[in-house]
Amino acid sequence: MAGSTENEKPDGKAVRTTPNTITAGTAGKRRSRKKSKARRKAVLLSKGYVLFLAIMCIATVLMCIRYLKLKETITTQVKQNNELRTELATLRAENDATLEAIENSVDLAAIRDRAINEFGMKYATEDQVIWYNSEDNGYVEQYRDIS
Repeated sequence: MAGSTENEKPDGKAVRTTPNTITAGTAGKRRSRKKSKARRKAVLLSKGYVLFLAIMCIATVLMCIRYLKLKETITTQVKQNNELRTELATLRAENDATLEAIENSVDLAAIRDRAINEFGMKYATEDQVIWYNSEDNGYVEQYRDIS
């Protein structure tokens, strides 16, 4: 029983080999083939990928520039809007002050006294007043004398 048979136990130093067992040399060759294939694939894809990344970077930069220009335009328009609002408020205040000055400059009592005393005018009586009801709230044009 010098040879080993299936019934014998291994002594712990021997390694069992099976027909499907891959040796260290074969595994190393497969790994290097996979690595070289992956490298070739990376080289082939890298040109397209780099081009894609370059285009995406350029597009991103252009969109950022466009965004900043739009933001600047909006900021400018907001400033102009605020300036116009300030100018409008100033003009309204001046307009109100001018209107107040005009209204205060007219002395209605003096006008009434002059009309009555110098020109002989009188207040209208009830039989001289003709009332007219307008259907709309606009103005009325008189085309002929009302008698």
